[in-house]
Amino acid sequence: MKLQTLKIWFLVAITPVFMAIITRLVWELAVNFSTSGLIMSTLVIPALLGVCTLLFYLVLKPNLKVLNSLPIWIAGAVMTTGGVIGAVIHFIRFLPSPECGLPWSLVIALLYFTALLNAYFMLLWHVWSLWKKKRRKG
Repeated sequence: MKLQTLKIWFLVAITPVFMAIITRLVWELAVNFSTSGLIMSTLVIPALLGVCTLLFYLVLKPNLKVLNSLPIWIAGAVMTTGGVIGAVIHFIRFLPSPECGLPWSLVIALLYFTALLNAYFMLLWHVWSLWKKKRRKG
């Protein structure tokens, strides 16, 4: 993106999405306080903030050398691991809930969960390949 106005517009458009998700998670903690909800929100919120930060970085100042560094990818994998654990807790809490009464709710949840696990394993494979490449050079 070469136009600064377009970059700022994109960031302004994407920020409310992340803020809405985080607000929903905080609201969940306030209204329906439970240990599993606290753990889920504590793990998912930093993962979402990490994704938001990465998007801001990619839009404002993309630098492929920094993006291909192993420490950045390891940090991303750690945040994503927290997000995946939070998503697993959320999925397990969702199954017995009344919202799962409709048959397509379970199908949608399973599709999201399958996509999340596939993306997570692709991320881990990429981190492993970067680590392997760095190890060969060093």
